[in-house]
Amino acid sequence: MTAFNFLVSQPPDLLSLVIESERLRLVPISEKFARDIFHEFNNEITRYMIPQPAQNIEETRQFINQSRASMKAGYNFQSAILSKETNEYLGNCGLHGHKNIKTPELGIWLKKSAHGNGYGKEAIGAVVNWAQKNIEIEYFIYPVDRRNIPSCKIPESLGSKIFSELPETSVSGDVLDWVIYKIFPV
Repeated sequence: MTAFNFLVSQPPDLLSLVIESERLRLVPISEKFARDIFHEFNNEITRYMIPQPAQNIEETRQFINQSRASMKAGYNFQSAILSKETNEYLGNCGLHGHKNIKTPELGIWLKKSAHGNGYGKEAIGAVVNWAQKNIEIEYFIYPVDRRNIPSCKIPESLGSKIFSELPETSVSGDVLDWVIYKIFPV
């Protein structure tokens, strides 16, 4: 897999990268978040998502290890979202260059108790801002089920419009009404 094309002469170590916003700190995913991820990434959270919840903590650890390997390779940033004020774990956010490093995919999920606070918009905005300054990007991809209205509002708040629609089947066999947003760098 090809690494991101960094705009800076010394590419950042994605395994130690920290991205901050007004209220949030995005830190590289690691084993210390395994229990939180396993507990919070449940059927309710994955309702409109491709993956299904881990059946056991070992599946969560495998996800973390795979994420860290792709971060070491330089084409993925998978982060835990933390409150700057309390250090509480809120969810995960990612910048995934696995399909095309110049058009990386953005992804996010928040635990149920963190919904409705604008954390998703803030986290995605922070990743987009960081990436625009550090990575050669044509545009970002943001896929989401159209029924997930709060998640659809995130790319729309960044000026994005739907450019593609297609049905997608989740790992659990549910058919999702997938819409794909393109977010262009500013």
